[in-house]
Amino acid sequence: MDRPSRSLKEELHQAPTHEIPSLGCALERRSSCCDGIGYRLQPKGSLTHAELCSCVQECASCFGQNRRMVDGVAKTCRTPAPSRVVTLINNATLPARYSGARLDSFSNFTGNGRDIVQRVSHWKDDFQLDKPRGLLLSGPVGVGKTYLLAALAKSFAAKGVSVRFVDFFQLLLALKAGYAEDKNEAGLLNEMIEVDILMIDELGKGRCSDWELSVLDQLVMGRYNRNKIIVASTNYSLKPLTRVNTHNVSLDGTGSSSTFDLDTSESLEKRITSRVFSRLCETSDFIELKGEDFRRLSNQEKAQQLRAPTAGRRPV
Repeated sequence: MDRPSRSLKEELHQAPTHEIPSLGCALERRSSCCDGIGYRLQPKGSLTHAELCSCVQECASCFGQNRRMVDGVAKTCRTPAPSRVVTLINNATLPARYSGARLDSFSNFTGNGRDIVQRVSHWKDDFQLDKPRGLLLSGPVGVGKTYLLAALAKSFAAKGVSVRFVDFFQLLLALKAGYAEDKNEAGLLNEMIEVDILMIDELGKGRCSDWELSVLDQLVMGRYNRNKIIVASTNYSLKPLTRVNTHNVSLDGTGSSSTFDLDTSESLEKRITSRVFSRLCETSDFIELKGEDFRRLSNQEKAQQLRAPTAGRRPV
């Protein structure tokens, strides 16, 4: 009776001392199912979920181990390994809505979006963990601040940098829930302090009670003392105001104004205290994103934005 034939995978595992034949790495095939990045992203519940792509798991060169023999030496196929990136993205707690966010897919060009994407991209390319510089992105509702933060978080994770994305209001709710379950507040805050890059969406949101400001102060001071930066978005002004029309009366005295918006009129410094704001000024670049609320645009208007002239625009 003939001996049953064995699969190639079984043959290779039976001969670990031999060099693995060059059968083509899944990460080198730009036309592979995942475009060679080695993982896939998809919404799962409220968060973005990453998983190792099947083409990597079934790779004939390494069978998902991200290591193969080259000239008798075991070498890593990709650094960081796709499995590492998967872990970083899943730990980042990115909102599910932004699982597809990318800098080169930003599409709100009703204001200065094109220039801001370029500035944010240059900031990302220049970023160094040993000499970190934070980023504070301001602007009205709906211009794309959260989208840009999510895109940056994915880019950093792909480079092996640990990231944590948190809506500040949701963080406060999580801390309050921890009290009810008799959990230690310090544990959650330490996670936010120790991560390489902390991203805070909606900075300044909330009632600004003494407790809320204390939480923010602990986060900012903890990271400041460790030379770790914060990347944040806010609806509030980055410059202290010299005059605020708090009575909803137009400045020319002609009558009531319907355009007054506390979110865009109040100073962030007033919301988060001068102590916290001062440290952000020292450690961060400030960028203001202008434009219309993209969520309120019609599909036709959104399509027109994508067809707008792109003269002088460089890929990001």
